[in-house]
Parts: sequence; C-alpha cells; structure tokens
Amino acid sequence: MLKFSIILIFSILSGIAFSADDELKVGDQSPKFTLKNADDKEYSLEVLLKKDKATRKVLILIMGDHTTRDSGNKWAMELHKVHGKDERVKASMIADLRGLPFYVTERMVKWGVKREKTPILILLDWHGKVNQLYKTERGKPNIFIIGDQGKILYIYKGECSAKILNTIKAKIQDCLKEN
Repeated sequence: MLKFSIILIFSILSGIAFSADDELKVGDQSPKFTLKNADDKEYSLEVLLKKDKATRKVLILIMGDHTTRDSGNKWAMELHKVHGKDERVKASMIADLRGLPFYVTERMVKWGVKREKTPILILLDWHGKVNQLYKTERGKPNIFIIGDQGKILYIYKGECSAKILNTIKAKIQDCLKEN
C-alpha cells in the first residue's frame, strides 16, 4: 500500500510539473484550430496561413478575453498600420468569450464585432478552447507570430508599447527576408 501511495504521489507531482512546463515556446508547432467569425464563416489555422495558392509568410494572432478588448484593438490598429497592405502578412484576433456575463448573447457579440469594424479578422472562441491550446494569459493581450510552416516565431503577453511593437516589426521583417 505504501509503495502504491508513493507511486501515486510521484505520478501526480510529475503531472503538475509537466503541466507547468507545457507552455508553448518559440519553435513549437502552432496548435491547429477552426473558429468562426461574426458572419459564421469558418477559418482554420491552415486557411489563415494560405493566400490563394501561395503561402503567407507570417500570421499574427492577437488573443485575449473581453477584459483585454481595448488593448487587443490597439495592437490590431498598430500592426495594421505597418503590415495591413502586405499580402505576405495576415493578422487576426481571437476573442476568448468564456468570461462573458450570462446576459450577453451570441447575437449581441456578433452585432458588436460587426459594428466595431476592426481592420483585421476577428474569430470567436466561444468556449476558450483555442486560447487554452495556446496557453494564453487571461487579462492580458497575447501575441503569437507564426511562420508559414506553422511554427511559432515569437510570443508576447502584455500591453502594447513602442518597444515591443518595434521588436515585433523586426521579427516580422526577419521572417519576410528569410523567405
């Protein structure tokens, strides 16, 4: 019985340690997903990385929950200013909608997203599953830069600042030069 208990405790502790180290890292393959926008059109990671028959070079995912909407919009506007016309770069927001108040309906959310007219595609993560796959930090905007092969090139979790924006711009330019 003691031997079984020790094995059980070790297994539980190993699981806890493993889950803490289970963060996505630069160089990891991006988790695949499929989400819908406010018009119920489906988008997958593969679709976001494709442009007609060509492959995009960079995909920027801005992820966050309803508490980070303003910060996420700021990131979207800044990144759109820099790369909005570049066909090789695509940016998309993924809205984690798990924490919405019970009285906010799906119809209200879709109406609000359409009304806002953000310059980048907004995908709706109703149950937060994609945000869980990407191990996002709730209460902060999370930025993931993904290369054309689906590998994570850069991760940032926090507010938009000139310094970080310059770092992201440089990372994107490096990726575009490599390809």
